[in-house]
Amino acid sequence: MGDKELMRFYSKTITDVENEVYVDEWSLSSSDLNAGEGWRIEKRRLRGGPSDGVDVITVDNGFLSFTVVPTRGMSIWKGECQGFPIGWRSPVRHPVNPFFLNLEERRGLGWLRGFNEWIVRCGLESFGASGIDVIRDNMGNEIEVLLPLHGRIANTPASLVRVKVGLDPPYELGVEGVIYESSMFGPNLKLKTSIVTTPGSRTIKILDVIENLRGTPDEMQILYHCNYGKPLLEEGAQFLAPIKRVAPRDGEAAKDIDSFNIIGPPERGFVERVYFMELLGDMEGYTEAMLVNKGLEKAVSHRFSVKSLPFFTFWKNTAAEEDGYVVGLEPGTGFPNARSFERKHGRVIKLGPGEKYNVELYISLFLGRAEVEEAIGRIKAIGGCAEPMIHREPIKEFSQI
Repeated sequence: MGDKELMRFYSKTITDVENEVYVDEWSLSSSDLNAGEGWRIEKRRLRGGPSDGVDVITVDNGFLSFTVVPTRGMSIWKGECQGFPIGWRSPVRHPVNPFFLNLEERRGLGWLRGFNEWIVRCGLESFGASGIDVIRDNMGNEIEVLLPLHGRIANTPASLVRVKVGLDPPYELGVEGVIYESSMFGPNLKLKTSIVTTPGSRTIKILDVIENLRGTPDEMQILYHCNYGKPLLEEGAQFLAPIKRVAPRDGEAAKDIDSFNIIGPPERGFVERVYFMELLGDMEGYTEAMLVNKGLEKAVSHRFSVKSLPFFTFWKNTAAEEDGYVVGLEPGTGFPNARSFERKHGRVIKLGPGEKYNVELYISLFLGRAEVEEAIGRIKAIGGCAEPMIHREPIKEFSQI
């Protein structure tokens, strides 16, 4: 029996649709359980406007805090570390209840009306650009349907939500959720997630298990859209990763290929520029991608396995601040093209009946030049002496444009 199985945990169910359990407001702190010091977890429901009815759970480990949104697919709305905000300032100011959204509007761009999270999943049936694909209907006929931008998981409320706290060191603080993306005569996918930190830590660990509940094989896609604005994002900030090869998505992105990883100032009328890449992994198959500010004093890194998330997208949208000055670091099972294109190039996962797909994503904040330079050193060590292959124009393997 491993150490994990011997650990004692306190557990509180916040939502359990099957057993008709729902807790409107609730809080818990280190003093309540005499487990660790300085942490607090609070659940509340937002009222008014498009946020009306949205549940949020804030986990404060005494150093780093973050807010999970069970109503919006267990995304993480925003974070903060000793007064340092993590995330971005979207034109969509507050969490939007999916009830107010129509994902099919604007030819499948309705997802954007609720987009303001620090970390949001895209999937599970599909992610990427909205587009037409072919499915089988209830009579077995092949029909064309519109798959909306980035899928439905981010706008699907969790059916089961639980807070879990370790009663023994290191006193893990976790929020667990189960979300079903299900349809009769269609996909039946289950996402079980655990979002974990420890008191005094500057790391969030996301552990996801995606399961095909159908009696037949089915497709699955998952991408983690991790978004950053000011103050981490600024003119001269950099994206760093051990790049194996990189290509611009389209002609607009190709204009900037020589400095694609360098951030410019907010620019009115800026058109998004997207870069598709494959990253190198270490001996265990893990890689690390980082955004670091100009002075090398603040950085955030994303550590994950290239076996489960083999493709990476860097989204550069340095528009005017009022229009969303932001970049996205996006590990995924493929690139955010239309699903039909990704399937053609072998980047859509096929799960058998009952088969599960496991993902681990570690997000860490670094403060101070010494910490940042140590993280940069790790990335350089993964890359070794290898020179990245830089495609100056879009390539047919990566881009449908």
